[in-house]
Amino acid sequence: MSKILFGVDFGSKLAGTTVISIFKQNKIYFMDVDEGVDADQFILNAAEHFKPDVVFIDAPLSLPGKYRDVDGCDDYMFRHADKEVKAMSPMFLGGLTARAMRLRDKLEDAGSVVKETYPKILAHKYDLSNLGYKANSRHINACRSKLQDALNPNIIMDCMDIKTWHHLDSLLALMAAMNFDMGSSVSYGDEREGCIFV
Repeated sequence: MSKILFGVDFGSKLAGTTVISIFKQNKIYFMDVDEGVDADQFILNAAEHFKPDVVFIDAPLSLPGKYRDVDGCDDYMFRHADKEVKAMSPMFLGGLTARAMRLRDKLEDAGSVVKETYPKILAHKYDLSNLGYKANSRHINACRSKLQDALNPNIIMDCMDIKTWHHLDSLLALMAAMNFDMGSSVSYGDEREGCIFV
């Protein structure tokens, strides 16, 4: 796998909670934004520098199909994908959804393939809830070790770089991007409306 992949845990614009995990040349790196710095511009700057082939973002990248008269979509709040994975409504997330959709358009214009993901699904697959996933920061170590064990042993990653749950979720987003790149991802939802990939 020689491509450059991004996994993004997408947070509030100035909260300092956005983290990018980067896969490049068999290594995984993490970049986190400082509080008060524009997270959207931070992601665009990173993309301009690294030129990722694939970007997976933990945020809604579409609205319910009802707003575009997609046949069979009659829900004003939830997409089919949201219902399948029990995710929050893109409408409830409001401004974050709008920012993510704008970001997707800019990244796609620059040549990246951009997909929506939901880290909680992979967290469930790897049984992280039994290790204390998001329960308390002291459980981060057990969860990050479990994910490192799940990665290809040839991939180099320093577990100590995963300092917060935002870092861990960005890694889960990156692992979903790796699945997609290898042709082994699973998609949820209706592609006419917007799918979630893991």
